[in-house]
Amino acid sequence: MDLHQIFLIILPGLEDLAHRELMEKCPLSNVRVTKGGIEVEADLDWIIEAHLKLKIPTRILLRLTEFKVRDFPKLYQKMIHFPWTKYLSHPEPKWEITCTKSRLNHTGRIEETVQKALAAALIKQPLSRDWEKKNYPPQTFYIRINDDLLTLSLDLSGEPLYKRQLQKIKGEAPLRENIAAALVYELCTDLPAADVTLVDPMCGSGTFLTEALTFRTPLHLRPFAFEMAPFFKGKIVKMTKSISADGLLKDAIGYDHNEELLSKVKEEIKTLPIVFSVQDSLKTPIKIPGEMIMICNPPYGERIQIEGKRGAFLREAWKKFIEVDRPLRFGWLLPKDMDDLFQNPKGYKQISRRSFRNGGLAVTFWIWERTSS
Repeated sequence: MDLHQIFLIILPGLEDLAHRELMEKCPLSNVRVTKGGIEVEADLDWIIEAHLKLKIPTRILLRLTEFKVRDFPKLYQKMIHFPWTKYLSHPEPKWEITCTKSRLNHTGRIEETVQKALAAALIKQPLSRDWEKKNYPPQTFYIRINDDLLTLSLDLSGEPLYKRQLQKIKGEAPLRENIAAALVYELCTDLPAADVTLVDPMCGSGTFLTEALTFRTPLHLRPFAFEMAPFFKGKIVKMTKSISADGLLKDAIGYDHNEELLSKVKEEIKTLPIVFSVQDSLKTPIKIPGEMIMICNPPYGERIQIEGKRGAFLREAWKKFIEVDRPLRFGWLLPKDMDDLFQNPKGYKQISRRSFRNGGLAVTFWIWERTSS
């Protein structure tokens, strides 16, 4: 089967975790990690498998062509001769265009030129009417021009991959599913105890918990853009649409003071072995049979209001979780400007510290491991 050049878009700062997940679930020999992504060579079967199994990428692109271009007539000629009907499933695609260090830097004019070339090409190579009969949505093509080198790519995913359609009920400040998947993946790596329970003391809609318990569950609860592409005709995505638990661990508990939200979440994901309890975890000790690992994305006082000043609130929460609850491991996601407040807890060692941007906010994800009982 033909190999294709594929690019997986990864949130900067999570590339190593995405690479490790890829090599665990969909291993390949030719893999290159770059800032913000992973480049691979793969066939159509791998494309299907990657969309169903990988939880950390944001989306997956198919590289279509690459060429040097320094003027608009050259751009037009290249685009009019491109074999659009091999990839195009809708006559009016969307365009994502970026330019750096290039003679062509007016994205509006680049889009206008490509649109004209595409219209002329489709006169000579008419598009199948399947898009009309089956109500296909427009595809998205990515055009990147860097140092006068143009790369044309097709988005294979459609909606971002963190939109699993596993949960529709969300809290006030939900964490994106691909970020949650990456962080629980790191938290659960090489655990010192085999039988542990994952606890989120401020769980909201439970994203950390659902991602942990379905991390190895292939999901096809939503359509992907590649399923409508002409080159994909005849392929069948054989995958159950049921939700089952095949994750990083077996048990999970979520606590939150929002009773109405927890009630809705319980009903929506009732097939997963997650126990939800209404509780203010700042005031109530968390005691469970056996060992627990804890992960928390506390409110920062922006979209979710908190009592008092942010630093004092977070310090109080951190101290309670570390000194009272004493999990075997503790994963803690915080604004980066809070870094100096949370270091060297007594009886714990730091095993990881990761920085990235969450919704435009610089954050740090810490992991501590208990060294004494």
